[in-house]
Amino acid sequence: MKVKFTILILTLFSTFAFAQSLKTVENILNESFQKIDYWSSNDRTDKHSFDSLYTSNMKFEKLLLKYTSTLPETINYNFELLKNNGLHIATSEDGLFRIYSWDDGTGGTMRFFKNIYQYKVNQKVFSKNSPKYDEKDAGCFYYQINDINSGNKKFYITLGTSILSSGLSYHTIKIFSIEDAKLNENAKLIKTKTGIRNQIGYEVDLTSRTNRDREVGNYKIEYDEKNKVISIPLILENSKVTGEKIHYQFKGKYFEKVKF
Repeated sequence: MKVKFTILILTLFSTFAFAQSLKTVENILNESFQKIDYWSSNDRTDKHSFDSLYTSNMKFEKLLLKYTSTLPETINYNFELLKNNGLHIATSEDGLFRIYSWDDGTGGTMRFFKNIYQYKVNQKVFSKNSPKYDEKDAGCFYYQINDINSGNKKFYITLGTSILSSGLSYHTIKIFSIEDAKLNENAKLIKTKTGIRNQIGYEVDLTSRTNRDREVGNYKIEYDEKNKVISIPLILENSKVTGEKIHYQFKGKYFEKVKF
């Protein structure tokens, strides 16, 4: 009986120490993260402020990469403090893939986002930053990840939004997969007239004459995980966002355009 009690005490102590450890990690990350907001709020025309903002982003990114690639428990930790301060975290249904996104504070009405991809294979975690193809690439924040199986492979359906100005945004659905302990950012699962695609997206311009002075309904991408249906708004050539939807449904191998 004494042995069982000792084991229980040790287990509780270990759990408490583990929770404290992750809380310490979050506090370290949050302290670094808040410096981005601090320097972003300063006069960015001042070279010192802008350089400090750039450095703060680099330091936070480095810290986040460090912890998310060495501590397996971070992929399931909620990081509530960081989320309350503006960090976007999207996690897959199986808990094996996560994307961290944040506004780097360098933009004006156009916002620039950075991303860290984290994934787990055989109890080990890996992380990497999202590539920027050029300085004008605004990036996006990811807000939802769903899982789907095609053949003997699992794919991840991610939803993201780019903020190009106060009234202009870009919405995308992008496919990922994990293969041989590596993240495949170019996994293809969406069948279109032009071939099998890795992603599809569209621009919404609320400042367009066709969208001004009227109520524009929900124009975000929606994913129905029960029926495996992607829904995107029908947008006319004159930029008018209509109430109609374009649907792609998973047909066992690919998402294919369907009519309801």
